[in-house]
Amino acid sequence: MARRVWTTDDFKRWLSASGLSAPQLAVVLDVSERTAKRLRAGEVGVKDRMTARAQEWLGQSRTTVGRDAELLDSYAAQADWADLCQAFLNAHITGMQSAIARGWTSANSHGFRQLSQPERMPQPKAWNDYDLEWLPGVDLPWGVEVREDTDGRPYRVASAERTLLELASNEAMFGEDDVGECYRGAFSLSESAPSRAMLLQHAKARGLGDLVGHYLRNHAKV
Repeated sequence: MARRVWTTDDFKRWLSASGLSAPQLAVVLDVSERTAKRLRAGEVGVKDRMTARAQEWLGQSRTTVGRDAELLDSYAAQADWADLCQAFLNAHITGMQSAIARGWTSANSHGFRQLSQPERMPQPKAWNDYDLEWLPGVDLPWGVEVREDTDGRPYRVASAERTLLELASNEAMFGEDDVGECYRGAFSLSESAPSRAMLLQHAKARGLGDLVGHYLRNHAKV
């Protein structure tokens, strides 16, 4: 089936939902950072090649599929992740929050939300009734899914592989036992297991190959 060609309004909705900073947007669309900023301001027209690249990027970002996607999108709607992402336009849900939504762990998220974004952005300690915990925004926007919850609202969440990498990277925050439970759940409870090759590739690039390998060997034996 042929892919529907986006209209300018489709592109603008994607632009709002994507969470991309101007430098990231410039890379995705293959334009200058100045043009990216002018696109956001509505000062330049949207060309067909821009919409094509945006469509391609969006499709590639949505790596969670099938039953795993239904579970994730349903949780996002119940937890009002769309409102949170709208409040912090360059942030995405990550860490234990993503693991809980994916059904990997028995932990709960009462009273807190975990996010990541470019570190130059404001990082308040609370939002509405939730305490906010911020994870360093390393190597963005790799591994950020731009999705819609079951109510049709856009939100952003770390992919399965990025979630596992961030859990290991922030082991001191989460605790080894809880991180291990998430790795075990990711590979034993998911309909489609995360990509070990992709996870290890990015872990090695951040100097975390041995740590992630430890979790894979000891908690992901499936």
